[in-house]
Amino acid sequence: MYPHKQLRLRLLLCLVATLLSACTQGPEPDLIFHGGPVLTVNAKDEVVSALAVRDGVVQAVGSDAEIMALRGARTEVIDLQGKALMPGFVGAHEHPTLSAVFNGAVDLSGFTHPTNASVWQGFRDAVAKAPKGNWVYAGGLDPILTPDLRIPSRKELDALAPDNPVVLVSQTLHSFWANSKAFELAGIDRNTPDPGHGAYYQRDAQGELTGFVAETRAAVPLMKELKSPLRLYGRYVDVLDGLLAHGFTSVASLGYNVPPLMARVAASHQLQPRIRQFFYLVENELQYLPTAPDTSNPFFRVLGVKLWHDGSPYTGSMYSSVPYLDTPLGRTLGIAPGSHGEAMLTEPMLVEKLKRYTAQGWQVAIHSQGDQSNRDVLQAIAAAGPLGGQAPTVRMEHGVMLPLDGVQRMAALGVTPSFHIHHIRYYGDALAHSIIGLLAAQQTLPVRAAFEQGLQPTLHADSPMFPPKGFALMQTAMNRATSSGAKLNATQSIDVQQALRAMTIHGAYQLRLATETGSLEPGKWADLQVVTRNPYKEPVESLATIATEQVYVGGKLKYTAAPGP
Repeated sequence: MYPHKQLRLRLLLCLVATLLSACTQGPEPDLIFHGGPVLTVNAKDEVVSALAVRDGVVQAVGSDAEIMALRGARTEVIDLQGKALMPGFVGAHEHPTLSAVFNGAVDLSGFTHPTNASVWQGFRDAVAKAPKGNWVYAGGLDPILTPDLRIPSRKELDALAPDNPVVLVSQTLHSFWANSKAFELAGIDRNTPDPGHGAYYQRDAQGELTGFVAETRAAVPLMKELKSPLRLYGRYVDVLDGLLAHGFTSVASLGYNVPPLMARVAASHQLQPRIRQFFYLVENELQYLPTAPDTSNPFFRVLGVKLWHDGSPYTGSMYSSVPYLDTPLGRTLGIAPGSHGEAMLTEPMLVEKLKRYTAQGWQVAIHSQGDQSNRDVLQAIAAAGPLGGQAPTVRMEHGVMLPLDGVQRMAALGVTPSFHIHHIRYYGDALAHSIIGLLAAQQTLPVRAAFEQGLQPTLHADSPMFPPKGFALMQTAMNRATSSGAKLNATQSIDVQQALRAMTIHGAYQLRLATETGSLEPGKWADLQVVTRNPYKEPVESLATIATEQVYVGGKLKYTAAPGP
C-alpha cells in the first residue's frame, strides 16, 4: 500500500474512533461522585459506586470504571471517602409556613420543658421581657410530652400577663388558648359565632369564653400579628435552610402558605433557587390558584387543593367509630368521653369539591385521620366517579386509623396515602392507654399494607408538629416503637429499602414528579445528599443518627454541614 493511502486510512480510523467515542460518552460531566455507595432507589434499589452529573441532571450511574471513562478536562471529581450518596428527601407533607410562623413563638414544648413548672417559668420569663402591649405567642404546649402540664384558663392567663395579649399554641397545632386582651384585639367575644366544621370558641355555662380555641380555622384572627409578612420572611428563609440541612431537596407545603411570590423569593440565594417548593392551597388561599396547572417552573409549582375531613385525636375531633376514652389525659385535652368526633364535610360537599378541582387538573389532598373519616372519604371518592387529571388525582393525609379494607379500597380507586408516622413514636402510648384504647391503637398506620397494595405511600413529620428529619421517620416506620419502647401494630413494620422509597421516589410520585426526581437515574434532576453512613447497612436502632453532610439541588451545592469538633 502506498504511504499516502496508509496515512489516509489511519486518519479515517482515527476519525471513526473519535466519532464512536463521542457517541458512546457524550459531553463530559460537570461532576463525578465516587468512592462510596450510591443508592439509586431505582426500581431494583440498585447500589452502584459512581455517578455523573451534567447540566443539573444525572448523566450516568455505574461502576467507577464506567463513570470515570466519561471524565473530561473540566469535570470536578468528588471522592465520597466511604460516605453514601442518595437522593434528596422529598417532603410529601410539611408546613414550612406554619413552621416559620411558630418559630416566632416562645418555645414551651415538651422537647424543651419536661415539667409543668419549667413550662410556666419559661412563659413568665418571656412575658417579663415583652414590652407592654406587645403580643406574646408561645407554642408547643403538650400534656402528652409534658405529663404534668396544667393549662391556665383565660382569667388565669389574664393574671399571668395583665399587660399583653397572649396566645398559646399546642404542639399538634389543633388547640389554642388566649387571654382577654388577645380576644379583644382579635374581635372575638361571647357573641362571635363559631366557624363550624369542628372549629369553635369554648364557652362556660354562663356563655363566657374559657380561653380555649379548637382548630386553626377558629384561631386565624388571633394569629395575624405572628403572621406579619415583614416578620415572617426571615423565619421562612430559616425554615427552608433547615429543610436543606436535613437532606430535603423538595418540600410540599400542605396548606396555610405564604404568598407564592414570597415563597419563591425566600427560596432564592444569590438569584439562584435553593430548594424546590410545591404548594397545596387551602380554600381561602384560592386567589393564588392559577387558571390551570403549570409545570414550567422546576422549583415552584402549585399542585392542588388541601381539604379537611376531620381533625385531631388530641382534641377529640378525629372522626372515629371507636369512642374516646374517659381518662385524666383525655379530660386535660378537653375530649368528651364517649364522643367520636365528626366529619367536617358532608359527602355531597366533598363529592362536589372533588369533581370541581380535579376537572381543572388539580390534585386534591384530604386530611383524614379517623377510621370513620377514612371510610367516608373513600365512599365520597367512589361516588364522585372517574376523576380527571394526571395520577395520582387524590391523596389522603395522615391515616392514623386507616382500616385494612380501606387500604384495599384505596388501591381500587387509585388513591395514595401519606402517613403521619411519628404518632407512634411520640403519642403511641397516649393513644393506646388514654385516648382510643389499645385495641384501636394496634390497628394504626398500616404502612406495610399500603406497600403490599402498591399505593406508593410516603412518610411525613407534619412539621412544625415534629422535626422534619427523614432518617428518624424511616426509623419509626421500621421499628414502630413508642417512647416507652412498646411496639404499636408491629406487623405493619417496613424494611429499610421501603422506608427510603417512602421518603424519596414515592414522594416524587405523589407530587407528580416521578419522572423528574426521587431516584438517581439518568435524565432526572441531580437532587442529591451525601450522608455519613449507608442507611441500607445501618441497624434500625441507630438509623436516626445518620447525618446529612452535603446537599445538591439541580447539581448545585446548596448545603454543607459545619465541621464537627
